[in-house]
Amino acid sequence: MAIPNRSIQPGDDFGAFCDRGIVFSLCAVIFALPVSIALLESFAGLAIFFYFLKKINRIVIDWPLRTSCPGFLGRIRSIWKGFAPPVNLLDRPLQFLTLAVLISVVLSQYPGLSFIAFIGKFLKCVFLYFSLIEALSDEKRVRIFLIFFLLSACLTALSGAVQHYTGKDFLRGHPIGTEHSISTHRVNSSFFSANGFGAYLLPVIAIVAHFLYSAVGRKKSRVWGVALALFLVLLLACLCWTYSRSSWVGYLVILFVMVLLDRRKILYAGALLLVFIFIFQPSLNNVRHMHLINDGGVQKEEGDTSFLNQGGSGRLAFWKKAISIIRSSPVYGTGLNTYGRIIKRDPDPKTWWYAHNGYLQMAAETGLLGLTCFLWMLFVLLRQGFSYCKRIKDTWLLTLLQGIVSGLLGYLVQSSFDNTFYTVQLCTLLWLIIGLLVAVTRLNAPAESPISFEKKK
Repeated sequence: MAIPNRSIQPGDDFGAFCDRGIVFSLCAVIFALPVSIALLESFAGLAIFFYFLKKINRIVIDWPLRTSCPGFLGRIRSIWKGFAPPVNLLDRPLQFLTLAVLISVVLSQYPGLSFIAFIGKFLKCVFLYFSLIEALSDEKRVRIFLIFFLLSACLTALSGAVQHYTGKDFLRGHPIGTEHSISTHRVNSSFFSANGFGAYLLPVIAIVAHFLYSAVGRKKSRVWGVALALFLVLLLACLCWTYSRSSWVGYLVILFVMVLLDRRKILYAGALLLVFIFIFQPSLNNVRHMHLINDGGVQKEEGDTSFLNQGGSGRLAFWKKAISIIRSSPVYGTGLNTYGRIIKRDPDPKTWWYAHNGYLQMAAETGLLGLTCFLWMLFVLLRQGFSYCKRIKDTWLLTLLQGIVSGLLGYLVQSSFDNTFYTVQLCTLLWLIIGLLVAVTRLNAPAESPISFEKKK
């Protein structure tokens, strides 16, 4: 495999080995993500390990030049820069987000819990993002990563379909209907919950839907078009069988963004919307005795539990609890990874539920400062993504970018109704999708782009 990364100099075989190690580890991460948290964490650690090895190797090779830096501080600064990732559009927002999260750790009500989460969760995801934009430096590597992503998603969706028809998925052996005893018909495949499975499906559905439109519009191989169509049908069927209203709202957002990015897709998006109206919604009423907006007959399915009847299967009560925690420490929050401890201060165990809104829980833990920095990062990312969707000339990269942008937005909206940011699998998926978006924009940066993605010599 050719080594396109410009940080690898000719003859640097060890750096090339580390680069390939990062690519292998990232493909293993995205493939194992739906099935095994242990494998996910192991390969994520391996990717970060190769990333640091590559950076250390580069520092050692360049050390004769670095020793010419004036003074001790100059050398330390040059070493620090040696570990930095490629220059990218999220540099500044990510720096401020890291600082805000670190402040919440220092001022945490449970410093030990916050410090462990900062190292083991937040920094792990940040360096996994660095590893991805470092290694996916040409279209071939992006294609390889995408193949592993879609292959894993296909197996996970097949497992969900098997679970729907046989009562048990074949990846983890999860029996259907065991999720909190809420419903006997909700498919969760290899994930802990049906909502989690639905959130995972959203970016996959967006990418496959855009590639199917491109394949039909460009009259590519009929076999390829049929394969994509069958894959999309499988994904939509699994999304329907999750009966996850939060994920369904994310799906509607995907259709809206699809048209926003390309007005020519309005009929295509309209057809997918009809599937939602005539298949998804009636099945929700028949199976969960609910409607998309209101709970309807929730008492028939979930019992007469007072907090569950306060709207959105209890979400209004969860959100009020989260807002009360935010008010207790609005600026810096109660500390990273402390929400579970804070809610248990209430003597009533029935209130010990997570916020079911990633943004409210983030504000509770890291304060409005942390939430603002996170939203700033997303704004910069999506603004640049929309901008590049108008300027990238490569058809394949454009289609992929449109799928990533619409899928990411659907995922982010779904997170307004669930704890998506706070599960290991789905949090890792978020940072991988963010990294993939940045990697694609770096591959085909238009000449007139106001942002330079390469470090100045």
